[in-house]
Amino acid sequence: MATIRETASRVERGSGILARRIGRALTPEGRPVLAIIRIGAACIITPPLCLAIERSPLILVPLTVGIWCRRAWHASAPVTPDPEQLRRQLIKAVLEIVGARPGIHLSELYPRLLASPWGAQLDETRLRAALTDAGITIHRSMRVGDVEGRSGIKRADLEALLRPSPLSVVPDASPTDGDAGQAASESGGERAGERAESA
Repeated sequence: MATIRETASRVERGSGILARRIGRALTPEGRPVLAIIRIGAACIITPPLCLAIERSPLILVPLTVGIWCRRAWHASAPVTPDPEQLRRQLIKAVLEIVGARPGIHLSELYPRLLASPWGAQLDETRLRAALTDAGITIHRSMRVGDVEGRSGIKRADLEALLRPSPLSVVPDASPTDGDAGQAASESGGERAGERAESA
């Protein structure tokens, strides 16, 4: 459950988001006439609304504040990250650390990733699991520079993971190897390894 500080922070962030949304709604980009009409309408509606709130503060003020806070809370809700996007971000982060080298040993990669914003909340065990889940191959023994015989990751593997996968060819649902649309088993032709009987 969110604490009072977290709730206040979310309402504050959400209020900023709502204010920007209202500003964009009142002043649509590239449409000055529509902006003038909307701002004029807002100026006409606002005074009666303020007067109504002033006359009934015990009812309308809490109601208005409650509605605003609820909308602000929902507007500031964290967006669930896309797993595929997270996977690609991790691969790119590792690739950036590798640089122009053919690969990197885990003994160098782990400390650098854990010190980065990407791995700040992880430990080595969870980081290795994240690498594995991302499809990154960890070679048990590889050479990087003058050092060999240590586990590591190859740059070529990372680059291959970032390439778009080729579209898979969908096989025909009803292959017809025989004559006139017959399946191979119905075509009356010879099967592999069989010979036609001699008359």
